[in-house]
Amino acid sequence: MKEVASLRYGVIFKKAFSQPNIFKAFVKDCLGLDLEIDQVETEKSFSPAIGAVDSRFDLFAEDKKNRIIVDIQHARLGDHYDRFLHYHCVAILEQIANSQNYRPSLDVFTIVVLTSGDKHQTDLAMIEFDPKKFSGEPLKEIRHKILYICPKYATNDTPEPYREWMLAIQDSLDQQVDETAYQKPEIQEIFRLIEKDNTTPQERARMKDEYAYAEWWREQYQEGLEQSRQEGRQEGRQEGLETGKKQNALETAWKMREEGFAWESITKLTGITPDEGSE
Repeated sequence: MKEVASLRYGVIFKKAFSQPNIFKAFVKDCLGLDLEIDQVETEKSFSPAIGAVDSRFDLFAEDKKNRIIVDIQHARLGDHYDRFLHYHCVAILEQIANSQNYRPSLDVFTIVVLTSGDKHQTDLAMIEFDPKKFSGEPLKEIRHKILYICPKYATNDTPEPYREWMLAIQDSLDQQVDETAYQKPEIQEIFRLIEKDNTTPQERARMKDEYAYAEWWREQYQEGLEQSRQEGRQEGRQEGLETGKKQNALETAWKMREEGFAWESITKLTGITPDEGSE
C-alpha cells in the first residue's frame, strides 16, 4: 500500500491531472479524443467574463479542433449538473465573436468528476448536444458533450477504460492506494505525483483551506435545506388550514342552499359562489 494525498482536493487533483500526458490519456479514455497539446492550464477564466458569473475551470486545454475542460467537485451540492452545464456553455459562447457565424471553431467537451457522488448514484452520465431524430438517430451537427463521472459508484459493470480511472480516484480518497491493482502507466504516475512524501507544505495548506471551505458549504447547504423543509411544513400547515376553511364554508353553503337561502345571501355569508357550490 502507498500513502497518498487524496484526489478529493482540487490542489492535488490539478497537480496530477495537469500533466499533459496524464490529461491526454484521461481524455482519450473518457471521450475517445486524441489531443495535440503540450500544456494544461489551471484555474482558467475568460476576460471579460461571459454572463453574470466569472466562471473558472479547474483544468483547461485546447488544440486546433477541441476545447477540453476537466472539473472536480467534492462538496455534495444540489446544483452541480446545472453549474457545470453553465460552465460548459460559457466555453462555447466565448468563441462566438458576432452574429455572422454561430458555429464555434472548437468543439467543447467537459468532464466533471464528482468525488462524493450524488443523489442519482450512477457511475456515468452524459449530456450530448447533438440533435436527434425522433427515431434516436443523431444528425451529427453538434459534437459538444458533458460527461459526469462518479467514481464512488463504479462497479464491475462500469465499462473500461473508464473503470480503472474511477477506481484509482476512489481508491485515493482514504489516502492509501494499492498501486499493484492498476495497469495504466499514467495512473502509476499519478500515484507517484500525489505520494504523501511529495506533498509540499503549500499544498497541505491549500488542502486544509479546501476542507474548511467544503465543510462551510456543506453546513450552508444543510441549513438551507432545513429552512426549505421548515418553510415547506409551514406552507403545508397553511394550505391545510385554508383547505379546511374552504371545506367548512362549502358545507355551510350546501346546508343553507338546502334550507332555501338565495345564492346572493349564501355568497355574502360564506364567500362561496354558485359555481363553487355546484362543484
